[in-house]
Amino acid sequence: GGANGARIMLEPQKNWKVNNPKKLAKILKQLSNIKNRFDTKKKSVSMADLIVLAGNVGIEIAAKRAGHKVNVPFSPGRGDARQDQTDIHSFNLLEPQADGFRNYLNGGVSMVSAEEKLIDKAQLMGLTAPEMTVLIGGMRVLDTNYNNVKHGVFTNKPGALTNDYFVNLLDMNITWKEEDNTEQTFVGKNRKTQKNTWKATRVDLIFGSNSQLRALAEVYACEDSKSKFVKDFISAWVKVMN
Repeated sequence: GGANGARIMLEPQKNWKVNNPKKLAKILKQLSNIKNRFDTKKKSVSMADLIVLAGNVGIEIAAKRAGHKVNVPFSPGRGDARQDQTDIHSFNLLEPQADGFRNYLNGGVSMVSAEEKLIDKAQLMGLTAPEMTVLIGGMRVLDTNYNNVKHGVFTNKPGALTNDYFVNLLDMNITWKEEDNTEQTFVGKNRKTQKNTWKATRVDLIFGSNSQLRALAEVYACEDSKSKFVKDFISAWVKVMN
């Protein structure tokens, strides 16, 4: 998005399925209105900076809802790309077929599993395993999934930056079962009541089943890790945005 010359406003990225084109168009219209009201002959803001700033404000609001007063660091100076500088054909080859951070998987089963695609994406973004883990946990409770699907949104307070994702993922009262034989999505039932409590994808459950990722998830699930979770999430977020 904003970290790449605001190219999310341009063809082909604005029409990629993963970017929810209809919803994206509404958001970009709002941000354009803000830019038009702000810009004068003496000062102006790029859409690239504005997109990143909007994300930062969203995180500050979500942290406040969870009882944390934070300032997300912001570094201005991004420029905007133009449509005539953007080779549509070349860019189209980069369209993501999976994005674990938004719980997006295009189509059915492939040779490479969804959780392996997540690791590949995180590695391309230069993230460490703890950074990848904390970003996933934060983005799920912020309810930023592709097309508003509820898989992995393990919280009763979506939009608040809590560590609920990790707490509920590791809850021993929940037992998980695949929804169908593709084994892409799963349902979590309460062992006592037998009620369906949560839905998850393979990407979500890998943080409970892989020994290294589970160890990281357990750190963030601790009762005294709420502030650490928020601090680490912001740190990883800023790294990606910059």
